[in-house]
Amino acid sequence: MRTDNPVINFLNKMTDLILLNFLFLLTSLPIVTMGASLTAMYAVNLRSIRYGDGYVVRTYFEAFKRNFKQSTLAWGIVLAVAALLYVDYMFFAQIQDFPFAKPMIIVSFAMGIICWIVATWLFPVIAKMDDTLGRQIKNAAAFAFGYFIPYTLVCMLLQGGVFYLILTQIPALFVLAFIGCAVLTYVMSFFFYKAFSKVIREEPLGDDDPLYGARAKKKN
Repeated sequence: MRTDNPVINFLNKMTDLILLNFLFLLTSLPIVTMGASLTAMYAVNLRSIRYGDGYVVRTYFEAFKRNFKQSTLAWGIVLAVAALLYVDYMFFAQIQDFPFAKPMIIVSFAMGIICWIVATWLFPVIAKMDDTLGRQIKNAAAFAFGYFIPYTLVCMLLQGGVFYLILTQIPALFVLAFIGCAVLTYVMSFFFYKAFSKVIREEPLGDDDPLYGARAKKKN
């Protein structure tokens, strides 16, 4: 709940983000549920940007349950594709003396970047829109490349920066575990919301739906 005091507002927001980060880590422990956890975290952050803070736990678990099946399947596809591309990359890296090895390394790397780009948008799209998984993937790709500059590029730089800090600064792991995941997705959600607002019509928030009132719909 917003007040006229910026310090109180900041503290309230930090409290919500710490709680959100805890819920994300808790529900991601089985690993296979991380897709649903990502979707739920984006649902909370997108709701916060659109409607204001509050109802973190209620919104999180509503989104987690509503999107569990689709998000889990999407997460499985992302992991499978990433694993396949990694195996391909490592295989061709071991036989670099062969004529076709280096081009295949480049192809594997490029496909990995594309997978990363689409996956970055996939779970926010699932959190925001109702559709079949195939169309959700197409929508994610359309947003990712349609708004590559600056939205996708900035999100990739943010993710890359966090990954670099994790690899080089041990304290970054503790920050990530405490609040970092929620903060990163919250910042990225501003870019996602900006893109979504151009093509999605939203209804006023209703008492019967802690997410968006009526589900987000494409503008005519």
